[in-house]
Amino acid sequence: MASNHHYDGSSAFTTDFSPCLSRMLGHKTIRPVCCARVNPLTFCPMASPIAHSFAGFWTFLVFAKQLQIRLTAQWRQYLPRVGLLILLANLPDFDFPISLALLGNASLHHEFTHSLAAAILVALAVSCVWRIAPGFWRSAMIYFTAYGSHLLIDLCTGRTLGWTNTGSGIPLLWPWPKKFSSPLILIPGVRHETLGAIFSMDNAWSSIYELLSFGAIAVIVFVLWKRKLKSRTLGKRKLKSRPNAPTSEVSEHLLSELQHQK
Repeated sequence: MASNHHYDGSSAFTTDFSPCLSRMLGHKTIRPVCCARVNPLTFCPMASPIAHSFAGFWTFLVFAKQLQIRLTAQWRQYLPRVGLLILLANLPDFDFPISLALLGNASLHHEFTHSLAAAILVALAVSCVWRIAPGFWRSAMIYFTAYGSHLLIDLCTGRTLGWTNTGSGIPLLWPWPKKFSSPLILIPGVRHETLGAIFSMDNAWSSIYELLSFGAIAVIVFVLWKRKLKSRTLGKRKLKSRPNAPTSEVSEHLLSELQHQK
C-alpha cells in the first residue's frame, strides 16, 4: 500500500512523480533524486573536471587520423588542439559557476548546456572559427564528440556505484524537460554544495577514483594509438624500400623471347 507521507517544499524529496522527486512504496525509497530547483541548497552529484579532461584527451587520440597527427612531430604542436578539446569537454559545467554568480544557487546547473542541442550549436560555432581538421563538417564532428563526451559521463554519474539508478539526470533532448540518466552508475561524482564539501575527503576519494580509472583508460588508448601509427609508418617504409623485382623479371622475359625469335 502506498504511503501518504507528505513533505513540504523545503525538502529535497517528496512523493510527487516529478523527475526531481522521490518515489516511495511503504517505507522503501525507490529512487531518491536530488534537484536544486526543489531546494537550492541541495546539489546533484557531478563528475569532476578530471574525468571530463581525460575524455577530451581521448577525443584527440580517437580522431588522430582526421587531425593528421604524425608520431614524428613534436608534442608541442599538439597542445592547441588538445587544449581546445579538453575545454569543450568541460564546457557544459560552466553553467554551474554562472548559476552561483547570478542566482546564488545551482538551479541553472544541468540544464540547456547539458543537451544535444547545445552540443550541436557549440560544435557548429567553433567549427566556423577554427577547423581543427580538414573540412567544416569533419571539424564539427570532432567538436561534437568532445562536447558530447561530457553528456555521456554525466549520464553515468550518481551517488552510488553499480546498478543503483541514483543519477540526477540531464535534459538530453532539451527543450523537452524530461531528464535522462543511466541506471548503471560508473562515476560517484563530487559534492559541491559548500566550500567545505568541495575540499572534503569524500571528494578526494572520488577524484582519486576518476584519476586512476580514467587515467588507465587513457594509457590504453594512447598505447593502441601509438602502435597503430608505428605500424603504419613501418608499412610505408617497407613499400618504399621494396626492390622493383617484378619489373626486372618482366624485362628479362621479354629479352629472352626476342633472342629466341632471332
